[in-house]
Amino acid sequence: MAKSKDDVMRDFIMDRSEALFTQYGYKNTSMDRIAESCEISKPTLYNYFESKSSLFFELFSRFQSDILEKSKSLMIQDKDKHDIIEEIIDLSLDFVQEKRDFLRMMVRDHHMVVHKHDDITERIDIELRRRQEISEILGQFMKDIVRPEILEEFSLEMIGMALSTLLEGAFWDSIKGDFPNHEKQKKLIMKLLRNGILT
Repeated sequence: MAKSKDDVMRDFIMDRSEALFTQYGYKNTSMDRIAESCEISKPTLYNYFESKSSLFFELFSRFQSDILEKSKSLMIQDKDKHDIIEEIIDLSLDFVQEKRDFLRMMVRDHHMVVHKHDDITERIDIELRRRQEISEILGQFMKDIVRPEILEEFSLEMIGMALSTLLEGAFWDSIKGDFPNHEKQKKLIMKLLRNGILT
């Protein structure tokens, strides 16, 4: 489905903002600077994003949504589910490496945004709901290859959370100082899953 004009403009603003935040950090990226980079007026910018902090959070939400949508497209393929899980791990690790500088800035400057955001409780609720949704989708996808005794004891959400948590650990490894060994990360995650919850 084709995007609306507003959606295209939002994406354009977010792309420019991501580059600016990555280069200058949260503190030194003003709404004036973003508007100037986008070649739009500041009031027009505020029509799309109510504040710098909301724009900042939207960028991280977009990052998560992009991984989720690409993962869903892998999940519908007619292939062995173990292979698809490996592809989801590859996709996630590749995307983290691609956005590494942006994500490192987000982790570094996150505390500034939290103090400035008007309703941080609402933001936390949104992130928790997103985490739950991702876990449910992963659990539903994996249920056919989960050990029966695991299915009897744990919910699909908890099962999906196992993979989600392992991917989060790989995320933190990927944004710290040295570039991690991608293949070793994937091998470790698959070994933990196979020895723990998967058949």
